[in-house]
Amino acid sequence: MRKAVLYLMALMFFAGCAPKQEDNRTVKDVMSDLVTKLYKKYTPDELQKLTNDDIEKMLSPDEKKVLATKYWSFDANVPVNVYVIRDVNQKEVPFWLKDYGFVKTGLTVKNAHYTYDVWKKKFPAGDIGLGINGFDDHRPTYFVSASPVNKGDKLVLSNFYPKGQTIEKTEVGSMVYHDWTELVLTQVPDELKGGQLLTTIRGRAGDSGLIGGFRQTEYPSSEKPDQIMLTWSNDPRTTQSIQWRTSIKNKKGVVRYRPKGGDKNKYKEVEAEPKVIEDMLLANDRYINRFTARIYGLKPATAYNYIVGNPDKNIWSDTSEFITAPEGNEPFSWGYFGDTHKSKGFGELINMAYNRFPKVAFYTIGGDLVSSGLNRDDWDKEFAYSANVIKNRSLMAVPGNHDDANGLGPLMYVAMFDFPKNGPKSIPPEYTYSFEYGDALFLMMYGDKIEEQAKWLENQLKNTDKKWKFVMFHFPPYSFDEDKYPDIVKSWGALFDKYHVDMVFNGHVHYYMRSKPINNGKVVKDPLQGTIYLISIAIPNRGDRKFKVEPFSDKFVQGEMLFQKIDIDGNKLTLNAYNEKGKVIDHFEIVKK
Repeated sequence: MRKAVLYLMALMFFAGCAPKQEDNRTVKDVMSDLVTKLYKKYTPDELQKLTNDDIEKMLSPDEKKVLATKYWSFDANVPVNVYVIRDVNQKEVPFWLKDYGFVKTGLTVKNAHYTYDVWKKKFPAGDIGLGINGFDDHRPTYFVSASPVNKGDKLVLSNFYPKGQTIEKTEVGSMVYHDWTELVLTQVPDELKGGQLLTTIRGRAGDSGLIGGFRQTEYPSSEKPDQIMLTWSNDPRTTQSIQWRTSIKNKKGVVRYRPKGGDKNKYKEVEAEPKVIEDMLLANDRYINRFTARIYGLKPATAYNYIVGNPDKNIWSDTSEFITAPEGNEPFSWGYFGDTHKSKGFGELINMAYNRFPKVAFYTIGGDLVSSGLNRDDWDKEFAYSANVIKNRSLMAVPGNHDDANGLGPLMYVAMFDFPKNGPKSIPPEYTYSFEYGDALFLMMYGDKIEEQAKWLENQLKNTDKKWKFVMFHFPPYSFDEDKYPDIVKSWGALFDKYHVDMVFNGHVHYYMRSKPINNGKVVKDPLQGTIYLISIAIPNRGDRKFKVEPFSDKFVQGEMLFQKIDIDGNKLTLNAYNEKGKVIDHFEIVKK
């Protein structure tokens, strides 16, 4: 008996002396568990009134440590002073700064838009972990400067999380945000000058932004398929990609299709690939299933009827149609929209276009489809307003800065669409891609990492045998705004000139502008000698802004939301821009010899 007691005491002693297991959870893990607990404790109205104290009370010491040390980390080879540089307009100071020994210095850093205070802490050589930006989704996230404690030491920083860290020199003129490279420091105190500046991404505020961040969608999912959408991920002549959503209760999805007007009992069936999409702060529809089905072996220039659903539960959509591209270079029409921003106005415009011009083969959007790219309720509105069109005609798009989620990348955009994966290997699939339709090449470009895409762009233009060449991306290299995007003009513009791109389609600035033909930055007389740049806007916009109309402009319109119908017929291109009432606002033609 005595031996048994001693044995148990020994086990207890050694258990107490054993090192505590490291908490391997990430910030995302802790935030997900926290949100689950918040949903159980608070009503939707109460969630909107959460405070920092409410949130911190829900966290264990271990969870707070994860949030205080695993948001941003790196290694230093020598003892280092770490400066956390934080926007003074952030009302609540992140809890971990004081709790983990950072001291407010009284120093001030500035750029053209923000003023920052500076918090400092000395770290020994080794790993350094920093905490979340706060629970308030404050967009101008903090950034970091690091300097050796001992002046003679050469500081080397490594092993960064997140990966891909950019390091600048802490000095006037340095950028601090990857997604806003034009915003540079204008004031840097002497103590920080010459340090290593760790840039960041404003969108990372969303990693922990709970206060005021809970939302509800007007269009929650159900077991019945909705948000049915056509795109192409391969040859438009013989393939079709179809996407839709259901609630996560519905685990299976298939497409049944047949030639239009054919026997309803004689169909082919393709199983869809499901993907769970989470929007953690969407209180009434946190998870959905997004299905993607790809159909191959279709006949060119053929109309098909289809339904999507779950045969096990006998839940089906209504019947829709898709039409494959012609085999050759027959005439066709396609449509372009500038920014759509999940607007009801865009819904009116695209439905007008579809009803008035039923032979338009497909539609395109030049970025900023929504206003907050990681908010799924934005996408719910975008798809609800255009539902009757995008289930019957393919939609091809490029991401804009709003879809890009403040520098995090167009993550939900990619999850929503199924586009070709034939873009540059240096950037994620579907950000940039190409497709052909009839006698036209379409190059759909991501408006970032310009130089990294230039070689791919040139290869596409150099190797095509298509008569018409169109390029689409969000940011306009020729506009009346201050941002002229000289990197795009220098890198891509030279290729547009060399290989004669017929038209470039952009958005972003919320007005309509069609340029005269431009070659090498100068206006030329003939569109066969230069590229026409077109900016458009598909939502209500101000008509009273004052601009200096540049000499390269041929048509400028503001205060109208517009749809562009482009007709290709052999050597002739005709473009008409219509408002939501169907009135022609702009018209021009290109005729090739």
